[in-house]
Amino acid sequence: MAQEKGTLKRGLTLITVFTLITGAMVGMAWATITNILFEYAGPALLLSAIIAAFFSILIGLCYAELCSAMPFAGGEYHYTNRALGGFASFITGWFLIIAYSSMMPAEIIIFSRVASTLMPDSWLGEGASILGYSFPPLAMIVTGMSVALFFGIVNYIGIRISAIAQLIFTIILFSGIAIFVVGSIPEVQLSHITDNFFDKGIGGMFMMVPISMLALMGFDIVPQAAEEVKAPIRKVVFLIPLSVVFVLVFYLGVFFVTAGVEVIDGVIPYVAIAESTANVPILATAEKTLGTTGAYIVIVAGLMGLITTLNAFMVGSSRLMLGMAREGVLPSALGKIHPKFGPPYGGISALTILGIMGCLFPFLLTLFQVASAAILVAYILVCISLIVLRKKEPKMERPYRVPVYPIIAGVALFGAVFAELFAIYVLVEDKQVLGAVLFFGLTIVGLLYYFIFARKQEASQ
Repeated sequence: MAQEKGTLKRGLTLITVFTLITGAMVGMAWATITNILFEYAGPALLLSAIIAAFFSILIGLCYAELCSAMPFAGGEYHYTNRALGGFASFITGWFLIIAYSSMMPAEIIIFSRVASTLMPDSWLGEGASILGYSFPPLAMIVTGMSVALFFGIVNYIGIRISAIAQLIFTIILFSGIAIFVVGSIPEVQLSHITDNFFDKGIGGMFMMVPISMLALMGFDIVPQAAEEVKAPIRKVVFLIPLSVVFVLVFYLGVFFVTAGVEVIDGVIPYVAIAESTANVPILATAEKTLGTTGAYIVIVAGLMGLITTLNAFMVGSSRLMLGMAREGVLPSALGKIHPKFGPPYGGISALTILGIMGCLFPFLLTLFQVASAAILVAYILVCISLIVLRKKEPKMERPYRVPVYPIIAGVALFGAVFAELFAIYVLVEDKQVLGAVLFFGLTIVGLLYYFIFARKQEASQ
């Protein structure tokens, strides 16, 4: 039998849902991996982001229709289950859990590294070595562990406290990015961008589309938190495309100024950034345009982005685990809801432990690569589910319907498949071996779990 549902408390408003989505999208990748993005795409990264946003909006509209029809925690699991059956729904949920949960250790690792740039050298030193494994410096471990525990506690107390924290940190995040972009625009030389736009070729530009789609991952938080929103669901779903456009503007601003501001005399800006080995490559741009203050603004905004992403995906992943545990396909401990505060504390505890693991094992940063390929599998299955349910259940109540159907749904599906193929291509490159092993290894683990345990539970219901 499926687990008893329990009660989630409605503590989200339209504003806090918007900050939950946008805060989830903008971590610190815009500041820490800009060198990698420019290495592959050059200034055409601007076009990569626009293409990614286009497909993300169309996929988001598919999400909006299904979320309005089935506003339940664990959203995508329910959509695919109703359209495609138990196996497809488990695969969808499994890959979403991989994508969301990957953010926990990865964000903690980056947070610790960036925060370490603000610490005196005397605090860092060398990390301990045990059985040949070198751990990070103690100061970095304590920093990361403190953040993981803090947000574990915040989410344990309830969605309302989590939402207020998200609102505050998201405002600081976007204010910092805006100051950096606006303050740097006067130093931009357009010729650096226009003359070198396709230096890396069309292929490099397309390779960065799935990575850019990962940077826009976050609108899919809405289905997970649907049961906790006070506003009518028909209003909430319009925040999905709005949030993608909002975040795109900020990403384009960052990429524009870093591709156009000459940080090293005589060196093309994007080349200087691409060749940077700094933890935060765009600090050179910030210092060039805004001085030392600019560097601190970028670091603070980046740390806020890491916090908002971590918090949002803790909300999303724990609710997804809850939805799947209710159906009996995940352990019942992940479906337990706190009787007083109202959050699914089993999932929150598991995610907090994952975050702490990131403090100790920095190689888990590779999970970022896995998240990109994993989330796109879910996007593909959600788009297919929309098309199937339009034919299978044409009379289903849908407070919101995708316009210009089936064109938008078809283009959304094409975009998701296109991005997935490029994401897997990036994974199987020689220098991405660990990411490929983790992705395919976790896929096999999920399949084994389904056929050994979850399928039996489905059959017994």
